Amino acid sequence: MKIILPSTISLFALAIAGIAHAEEPAPEEAGDIVVTGQRAQQQRAIDEKRAALGLVEVTASDEMGQLPDKNVAEAVERLPGVGVQYDQGEGRYVAVRGVPSSLNGYTLNGFEIGNPDGNTRALPLDILSGQLLNRVEVAKVKTADLTGQGIGATINLVTQTAFDFDKPFIFQANGQVGWQQTYKDDNPIKGDVTVGARFGADQQFGILLGASYSDRTYGSDGIYPDDWAPDDQAARGGVPINIKYTDYRLKRERIGAAGSLDWHGDRVQLYVRGVYSKFTEDEYRQRFRLDFSDIDWDANGLTGVASTSEQRSDLRTEYKEKSVLSFMAGGKADLSDDWSLDFGAARTRNEVIEPNQLWQFRGNPGAVAVDFTDKLFTAVPVNGYLSPSGLGFRQYTQQDEYGLEKIWQGRLDLTGKLPTIGQNSFVKVGANGRWTDKSFDSANDVYGRGTTANRFTLDGLAGDSVTVNLGNGHTYLLSPAIDEDLIKAYTSGRLGGPQFVLDQATSLANQTLGDFSLQENVFAGYGMANLDFGTISVTAGLRVERTELDITGYLLEDDVVTPTSGKRHYTNWLPSLVVRITPTDDTVFRLAYSRSVGRPQYSDLSPGGEVSVEGEGEISVSSGNPALKPYVADAIDMTGEYYFAPGGLLTFGAFAKFIQNPIFTQNYTVLNGSFGGQSYDRIDYSQTLNADRGDIIGVEAAYQQQFSFLPGLLSGFGVNLNIALIQSSLRMPDRGTIRFPEQSNLLWGAQLFYQKGIVEGSIAYHHTGRALIAAGDEALTDNYNDDLRRLDAKISVDITKNVRVFAEAQNLTDEPTRQYQAGNRDWVTQNERYGRTFFVGGSLKW
Repeated sequence: MKIILPSTISLFALAIAGIAHAEEPAPEEAGDIVVTGQRAQQQRAIDEKRAALGLVEVTASDEMGQLPDKNVAEAVERLPGVGVQYDQGEGRYVAVRGVPSSLNGYTLNGFEIGNPDGNTRALPLDILSGQLLNRVEVAKVKTADLTGQGIGATINLVTQTAFDFDKPFIFQANGQVGWQQTYKDDNPIKGDVTVGARFGADQQFGILLGASYSDRTYGSDGIYPDDWAPDDQAARGGVPINIKYTDYRLKRERIGAAGSLDWHGDRVQLYVRGVYSKFTEDEYRQRFRLDFSDIDWDANGLTGVASTSEQRSDLRTEYKEKSVLSFMAGGKADLSDDWSLDFGAARTRNEVIEPNQLWQFRGNPGAVAVDFTDKLFTAVPVNGYLSPSGLGFRQYTQQDEYGLEKIWQGRLDLTGKLPTIGQNSFVKVGANGRWTDKSFDSANDVYGRGTTANRFTLDGLAGDSVTVNLGNGHTYLLSPAIDEDLIKAYTSGRLGGPQFVLDQATSLANQTLGDFSLQENVFAGYGMANLDFGTISVTAGLRVERTELDITGYLLEDDVVTPTSGKRHYTNWLPSLVVRITPTDDTVFRLAYSRSVGRPQYSDLSPGGEVSVEGEGEISVSSGNPALKPYVADAIDMTGEYYFAPGGLLTFGAFAKFIQNPIFTQNYTVLNGSFGGQSYDRIDYSQTLNADRGDIIGVEAAYQQQFSFLPGLLSGFGVNLNIALIQSSLRMPDRGTIRFPEQSNLLWGAQLFYQKGIVEGSIAYHHTGRALIAAGDEALTDNYNDDLRRLDAKISVDITKNVRVFAEAQNLTDEPTRQYQAGNRDWVTQNERYGRTFFVGGSLKW
């Protein structure tokens, strides 16, 4: 916590200096300040935050319908207390206030969106194009009318409608092309178009259609050592079992479409909306691996020679397709001057398709020289790398995964004004239901090598060697590589023959143990009231959610597959109370208590698993647990907000979350027990269970100001700063206290922006502090994400009032993603480099 004081003082100092100037009236000059672009975007977000009953952060589109980033995950990363996990250099999963992404709630126009990403509840926010959205709302403190799922936050994606624009006719288009530092053979492209209009005698009808497309083929280079273990003779105190480095080449394509049809009558409003998004990834991964052990260290403990080794060349090709298709219809009816009824229904279909292939060749290169002088160490065979003829075929796997989720939803909300109590007083009651059918089917056939007479090597199947470049002079030779076309041609027609022998037992296990199907139905009702007493308003509510789960998985015992089912019904009572105090027109204080839930991961709920015989009267059982209780969190929040000028905001807040029933995996033994109706002397279980409790506490601060009080061209500048300091504890029965996964102690961001006349620009820096990825059986096997620091910039120039050209630069510091083991940042388990990316493009608007 040593960083808290200086960071907070610095933020205070900057804020006070700016506020002092902001309170001085600025001279008015014609055309000096135009509320468009970034400033309009920021003002909209501030207005949404200020008017919210709970604590809500918003990233909003500007007057051209553009979010600040194309990727939704990277757009919300700018908000206080939000951390993002990156995949291949692109933001994907969002953790809010130190809570894992799987414990957020995700909604689309207020309806739960579900998840196309297989067996998890963590929605990959890179699947949806930000250009089809009007805004993203992150509700950190929820009122009773919002879904109960979301211990971290409820993230609501709001699509555009024709009524979001000032003019009755809307046409806008954006296009851009890029250049990539680490993959110069292809130029990424992005584009989107939106067309809409309001029509009718009173412009009571509105239609809006949007489409987006992006195509990016790029590469990344990485090093991935495994399984560090203590070694007293090593200078780092430990050594991994191998070194792996990889040449990744990916093609990522995103196709999106959205539409809305609205009718606004005198007392009734109706809408129909649809969203479609498809994300595809075609991946080529060439990997070199060198295992080593029995190191004879030199005196310095940094260099030495390993006498035991194995060299591997792997090639994996993978295709992944994830899609979301959602339709919703509803509206609002004013039943009287004081009473209104909101209603809606939605249908969502999520799908994931993921086939892949993996070839593996192995050989023994002899002694290996290791050098740990640099953090990114080296390991090289003393006698040189094996030639293709020295690497024999060892294994081929062919995986095919498919997941399908279908969701029906309906909701009804009745709101009545209470003008006798206060201007903004109301009472609200409602109900909603969600009916989910989800299935996941996984198959992974494994083929091994044949008898000695039927074995083959990489000779005649090898491709060109590859240099893996991690920057700053760190290069690794990947040799020999596997030629994709040659190995696919050789494999075709030979599967199941003498050279590719099917491993039936392993393949059967892979085909069954990960499969599941489930029905999860959630029925909710709530009541709430907002009582406005002028300076003080109180919002109190109670939500009740009934969850009914019926899930089927599969057990495997002696090569016999047995379906097994589990049921779980539970009810959660979720009270909330928000006290909002406005002592002056420009200050708001909020005190809040709320309760929320986090339902278990689908894979943790599956009752399927593996049963293996360890000896006479002894078995081991590995399975999920449909009896898992959901996480339940009681949260306390206190915030102060000072809206000192148009576009200006200073906020400070503190929060605490007290979480019951956190989930972990436990290994335990039952003596003289029974399983499947049969008695055993010893049963070794591995199962997901509920732990006791966990806590998360933190403070947040944000400062935003447009320096319109400065003279001349300087008045175009502005800043946006935020910081969050978080600590957590998760009490594990076998481990004691650890941190929550995905929880960073420090998150902060700084943005300097400029908007004056025809020029608009920004440079933004964001720091996501190191965080536990997953807890192992002991601290030695814990894996962490290291600090991630990103610097991005953009600039645009308005050629005319309808035409804009722009340039963007991403990851200007050439920051890699890094991971490490056991809390030791020198025990590197990943260093993956993506390089810098630059875009130029243009926008049209009428």
